[in-house]
Amino acid sequence: MKSRRLTFYLLRDDIAEFDDALDPDKTSVTVEIDPATGIEGRFFYVKPQSSIPAWVNFVQPLLTDQLSGIRSASTSALLLLRTSGRIFALTFGYGRSLLDLSKIEYQFGLRVALNRIDPRQIRSLDTKTFEDLVVSTNTQASKSTELPTFGVDISRDILRAVTGEPRDQTFSKRIAGADSLVMGVKTTASKLPAICDDLLAAFTADEYKTDFGWIDQLSIVRDNATIEALNDLLIEQLRTGATGTTHLAMPETIDWEDIDGFKIGGTRSHVYEDLDLDDYLNRLGDERTTTTLENLKTRPVSVRFGRSGNFDKRWNLYQCIVTEQRLDDRLHVLIEGRWFAVSSTLVEEVDEFAAGLPDTRVALPPARSGEIEADYNTRLAETSPDHLLKLDARIKRPGGASSGIEFCDVLSDQGDLIHVKRKSRSATLSHLFAQGGVSASTFINDGVFRTRVRQLIENEVATESCDAWLRLVPKADDTVDKSQYRVTYAIIANSTREGHDWLPFFSKLNLMQQGRQLITMGFNVSVVRVPITDSE
Repeated sequence: MKSRRLTFYLLRDDIAEFDDALDPDKTSVTVEIDPATGIEGRFFYVKPQSSIPAWVNFVQPLLTDQLSGIRSASTSALLLLRTSGRIFALTFGYGRSLLDLSKIEYQFGLRVALNRIDPRQIRSLDTKTFEDLVVSTNTQASKSTELPTFGVDISRDILRAVTGEPRDQTFSKRIAGADSLVMGVKTTASKLPAICDDLLAAFTADEYKTDFGWIDQLSIVRDNATIEALNDLLIEQLRTGATGTTHLAMPETIDWEDIDGFKIGGTRSHVYEDLDLDDYLNRLGDERTTTTLENLKTRPVSVRFGRSGNFDKRWNLYQCIVTEQRLDDRLHVLIEGRWFAVSSTLVEEVDEFAAGLPDTRVALPPARSGEIEADYNTRLAETSPDHLLKLDARIKRPGGASSGIEFCDVLSDQGDLIHVKRKSRSATLSHLFAQGGVSASTFINDGVFRTRVRQLIENEVATESCDAWLRLVPKADDTVDKSQYRVTYAIIANSTREGHDWLPFFSKLNLMQQGRQLITMGFNVSVVRVPITDSE
């Protein structure tokens, strides 16, 4: 028998009726299951309606003949089954659009896959890194292999989907798990309840802890009182426009080349080029101050795909919010509409690393309101021209590289490599931290890079001061004494928080990863907040 690819979802255990699993805004045709099968379930489908593809009207003006009879249609179908006291959903075509996705069991497919996949036979991983923005990564191997091949950072990356070969090949040749489970089966539809029973057993198992236990660094919050308190904190911040640790992101990975725009409930027919929380709150105007949790959970976020031209309601606003909130000394994050508690061990490790970083050796003046980084760097260097040298925007291309690398924004005569960044929604701190790491690595390993930095110093610095600065940049064939250098991250931002809590947790986590690499290379590392003032 030919293998058939099927997609399974598990409904939450509080969903008891088939109709409760459906999207109330979608109309479908219902077909009952034949009682003779002994299967309890229901089938839903949408009658396909053909339409003229959007590209026809685009190319027609170029053609001598009319493009007649060219039409396309999509089908949507959904099969709901009850077995072992739970409801399963199988989707066909665009049948997922018939489901109310807020009713499904989160990470059902991922848990099943991790409990069934041979950890040496992984084919692809989907991960997400949460910081100032969400970075989604899909990594595929040319053949099945082990986890280390994929370069996953188990302290920073969140696993969202996995594809691989199960230990038991009679189960399926290959399975892919996220919120849904996709697998090939060689059987008839009458065997579906037995397959669902097997999937439910795999979902509740804990074999995954042996090789994938790190995914539990984020544990889902199930206590209603805690969830309510976290939602209250979020709502209050949205009402006041305090978005320092909150932004919007698509809950799932969609190819940007397919996206033509977004609509968000509450702002009428405005089409957004991107999901921007600050823009959305500004467009709400005075309505922002009366935002409620119900608003967030009922306002749809729709995507217009270029291939269809229609807006598809994909998520609600709540599902698109990514935020960090501390409650009772515990860090929580809202991801894809679900609250998670971050492992206390991980939080303590990150906080201890940040607290252990030494203070900067350079006196940094406050930034001015509206001052761009380049102007700040100039003013910083001018505060001590004999001891500070401005090098920002002086991109030196290392040997063999296709793009330039900035050595640092300001260099001190004590060997401080100062990298300056104004904290904003468009300038992520992950880029700043990576910039410091790449610059330091290139500095010690690429003689051509050092030669070009030396040439810059010779061209820009007065003759009487040149030798002192050149001593900080060894010649191409000389050895770099890394212990005399300190990579200093200077972040322009206002905050009332003490210590390093002005940095969002995931930014601190990124700092720890980059900082440890720098320390391993032999560099010292420091991070400092530069306050913003209105005074001249």
